[in-house]
Amino acid sequence: MKLLFLLLPLLTLIQIKAGTLTTNEILVRLQTIIESDKGFGDLISDLEHLENKELIPLLKEFDHTWPQLRDRYLEDHNNFVKSQFTGEAKTEVNRKIRQHRKDFMMVYQLGENAMKPLLKTKSMPAIEALKKLIMPDTSQIFATAPAALGQQRKIVLALAKFRDAIVDTAVLHDEEKAETNILSTEKETIATFAGLPREGLRIIKENDKVAKKENIPPDERKGVREVNEWRLLLGLNALLIDSKLCDASRGHSDDMAKNNFFSHESPIPGKKTPWERAANEGTKASGENIYMGSSSPTSANKGWFYSPGHHKNMFKVSHKRIGLGRYASHWTQMFG
Repeated sequence: MKLLFLLLPLLTLIQIKAGTLTTNEILVRLQTIIESDKGFGDLISDLEHLENKELIPLLKEFDHTWPQLRDRYLEDHNNFVKSQFTGEAKTEVNRKIRQHRKDFMMVYQLGENAMKPLLKTKSMPAIEALKKLIMPDTSQIFATAPAALGQQRKIVLALAKFRDAIVDTAVLHDEEKAETNILSTEKETIATFAGLPREGLRIIKENDKVAKKENIPPDERKGVREVNEWRLLLGLNALLIDSKLCDASRGHSDDMAKNNFFSHESPIPGKKTPWERAANEGTKASGENIYMGSSSPTSANKGWFYSPGHHKNMFKVSHKRIGLGRYASHWTQMFG
């Protein structure tokens, strides 16, 4: 789609009705900058020289044409993504998904000694390949997209940034962010055709609500979400977050750090076993992993992933619930 064809209706409408030469100059520069891909920051800075009596009419006229350009791009993006995950393309993707899951489970079913060297060479590569197939990001989608769609996206995102700059300069708090809206819609489109199972996504969203309500720390939420994404990639069930298991996990991490021990068996009276610790919080546990050495949830998850016994625990089919708790660089992961 030609740049001039996209921008001409927009520029014509605004130049006819805009109140000052400064505004017109800004719009002409916008087209030049999009074509050359240079100087966008300077243009946005120049908006600060306009008053609201100029910015608000500018935004109003911009919005006569902007939604049409945005929606046309999003429709074209939707159609392209759909084409990558329907018909023969979908059949090939599903074949690869089945093979990677088979490779992973073949390792999972081995004894722990045989598993260990294969967790890095077979199991994690299978997860990474599945993520590209089932949860591709925008850069992966556009790696095979027609050049015209990529150019269309570049124009629309530039216009979105320009609109956001007008909104920010005029301090219009009730206006949605145009760029954020486009990026989130792209992600939703990809998830619709290539994403994780709907039931799994429902559980992840429900977990987010529970975590917010129960004030579960962000790093613990992230760690739980990562494990759930891995499980869903493999065709396993997502685990419901159990805030009581999180409390029990966090308490054990705290105890290990402050009492200088690293074990599933605690010297703290009434907290000897994972089952006792879970019961103290009013819940039940079916397994526990512990880790020390980093405050990063991804580091803890990868530490467990590459450790055969912990790995088997993390991907056990019978688990239904999960809790995660950190204190300093100590982590405890519990299942129910």
